[in-house]
Amino acid sequence: MEENKNPVQAIVKLRDLINTELIIPPYQRPYKWQSNNVIHLLDDIFENVIQNKRIYRIGNIILHEDKEKKQNIVDGQQRLTTISILLNCLDISFSGLLLKQKFKHKISKDNIFYNKRIIDNWSSKIIDKNFVKNTILEKCEFVLFTVYKEDEAFQLFDSQNARGQSLKPYDLLKAFHLREMEFETEEEKAACVKRWEKSIDNGSLKTILGNHLFRIRKWSKNDNKYNFTKDEIDEFKGISLYKNQEYPYEKALRMLDGLVENAQKDKLLMNLDVAQTYPFSITMTIINGKRFFEYVDYYISLKDNLVKNDTTDFYRFHQFYCLGNSDYKPEKEPNEYIGAGRSGDEKVKNLYENIVLSFVDKFGEITDFNVYFEAFYKIVYLIRCKYKSIRMETILNSDVKKIVREIGDAVMPEQLNKYQFRKNKIDELDFVKGIEPIKNFISSKEEENGR
Repeated sequence: MEENKNPVQAIVKLRDLINTELIIPPYQRPYKWQSNNVIHLLDDIFENVIQNKRIYRIGNIILHEDKEKKQNIVDGQQRLTTISILLNCLDISFSGLLLKQKFKHKISKDNIFYNKRIIDNWSSKIIDKNFVKNTILEKCEFVLFTVYKEDEAFQLFDSQNARGQSLKPYDLLKAFHLREMEFETEEEKAACVKRWEKSIDNGSLKTILGNHLFRIRKWSKNDNKYNFTKDEIDEFKGISLYKNQEYPYEKALRMLDGLVENAQKDKLLMNLDVAQTYPFSITMTIINGKRFFEYVDYYISLKDNLVKNDTTDFYRFHQFYCLGNSDYKPEKEPNEYIGAGRSGDEKVKNLYENIVLSFVDKFGEITDFNVYFEAFYKIVYLIRCKYKSIRMETILNSDVKKIVREIGDAVMPEQLNKYQFRKNKIDELDFVKGIEPIKNFISSKEEENGR
């Protein structure tokens, strides 16, 4: 069987590759090469191939040949797309490589349009375009890896790229969880990729995974980690539903997943909005595949609703006391919070947001939510008042982050009431500049508690 075949490595000329029907699978990122990438490739081709008639090895290509003999590009999409455009600019009749591929993503379409203009301008200076095209086909070559198991393709992709530019943990997670969607439709995979790429483009993915979910999950287990790297991606791997149950704890997760899956297909339950979304919790065991993508989407939405919903008390509080937005300065506060953008203040804000996000994830925005987010604020931001310099170690060595774990252990919000009455003393002799509103807020809450 094809899936039992070993990977094959070969050096191939571009000419030998142009008639291969290549497919860009749905998990691939859009075509993102910018003008500098294209110009660098054109310069290399001109110097090596056209001027010096040398063999030019463009790079590696990894193809996954599936059961239907389709050649899926695992690595090399950016180079192959650019080469396809180049050959078409040199010969309008050329339609091989990826020119028959339908690029649906707007980013891909835009970059193809702009890069074609660059290549058109470059090729317009060439007198004998056909000669140059044939020279490129003959002198340009790739190292081609053909793999017959998809998981081996990604392992090879990881090892090849590890020797060059380090892969981002988000790319590795996407690839892993798409592989776990083995029994999902291509449409479902494409939808997950589309949402994922959108979150990358607007910056929300890196923030929610690296700054919030990773840290909350680690701190809830008393694991003193801060930076999310590719060595930590196992934190976001869990059980695979398509495999046989291995441990008793999986049973509840599997039952709940099945309930939601069935409810989403039941018209009556859909109309009643019963169990239409999986009830995620930040620290839950990850369900690999589609549920992971939904998990990330859910917490992007939850955080957005928390910090961007301008109808809430927390939004107004967060705008001034965390972001320093003077438009939301309380009437009783005479000073501006001018230090919100400093690195240390950002670290404190992140700790505070993680505590509040943990609370909302567990208990929701309850009636007296303001009592809790104000109590957490005065405890967390006392760190800003105490230390002139705040580093990663300052946050990790603080006992304040244990609140994340205590929220996880609590079964009702009242178990956290002790933080409302915790005494907080600010050293006036070594006061940090630009944080007068923080000091005033903490002091006012201390006065209220002392009455």
